[in-house]
Amino acid sequence: MAEHNPEGEVAPKSKKTLIVIIVAVVLVLALAGGAALLLMGGKKKNKGEDAHAEESHKTATVAFEEKFTVNLHSDDGSNHFMQVPKLELEVTDDKVAKQIEEKKAKVMDRISSTLRGKSMKEMLEPGSDIKLKAELRTEINKVLDKGGVEEVILPASFIVQ
Repeated sequence: MAEHNPEGEVAPKSKKTLIVIIVAVVLVLALAGGAALLLMGGKKKNKGEDAHAEESHKTATVAFEEKFTVNLHSDDGSNHFMQVPKLELEVTDDKVAKQIEEKKAKVMDRISSTLRGKSMKEMLEPGSDIKLKAELRTEINKVLDKGGVEEVILPASFIVQ
């Protein structure tokens, strides 16, 4: 039992013991919860379902390592530019990726033209990056025979100055 001193406080030795017990209980509960999560992690799909899901979500990525640097329109006549250091396209399959590689010059021209059509004010608005990605996806899909660009990814932030 814990020793009490005249003021009614628990002795320091029993406080340490109590802390050790609490830490041990917390660790045991955490380990038990982790084990339960691993064991009950969810039902696995049949192999046939996995193969079908894999086929339907098979995408490819096309990366443009070239920087896109363009002048932006400005209402006040000052000079501003925008630079997109890297751009990636997530496409439906390898056929679309191959078509983009074949039409790379035209795709890059559409990207540059779309960027050049932007104004400084437009690019500083909240959500401008999401609008830009959607517009780029639409313009690039126009170049391709049957579309196929699912998402435009800007892994590095674009710079507006």
